[in-house]
Amino acid sequence: MKYLGTILVAYIVLFILDIMQKRNHKTTKSLNKFSIRTISDVSFICAIGALFVLVIFIWGFWSEPENFCSKRYLMFIIPFSIIWFGVTLFGMIAPLKGVWEIKVEGDNITVIKMFIFRRYWKISDISYCKMKRGGMNVYVNGRKKKAFFVDGMTDHFDNFIKRMEKEGKEIIIPEPKDTN
Repeated sequence: MKYLGTILVAYIVLFILDIMQKRNHKTTKSLNKFSIRTISDVSFICAIGALFVLVIFIWGFWSEPENFCSKRYLMFIIPFSIIWFGVTLFGMIAPLKGVWEIKVEGDNITVIKMFIFRRYWKISDISYCKMKRGGMNVYVNGRKKKAFFVDGMTDHFDNFIKRMEKEGKEIIIPEPKDTN
């Protein structure tokens, strides 16, 4: 019976993810002014994850309160819940404007991380870009350390690639490793 419940939950989660994937996102075709931000689907997934763990905790406390409140369980539950709810909280606020965002306005690029950390770059300063799994590393002024990362799951990732191509910046695509 537990396996049937697990399979049912997996299908429901996959159905919800499929619906979210088919939703239309606001996009712009402009290559001069656009903003790269985490998609809003991330906040929905994190909210579902936080709610799921909260329901498990309530069910565990309700079914066996004496075992749930024992020191052995609390030593695991408290650190896990702090970490889990912290990650899901960050995931829920990530799509908000200014939390994690890359703004491209003309030749200026502003990279914002967690409301506070801002870095300013110019497109003319970009040496090259290197495609990675899940996105692209951007290198500035010949530095070996990446300046910033552009996530491939964002809405305007294609705009960023087209802009780099328009500006004549080199985009390095690593060759696939041969398994033979």
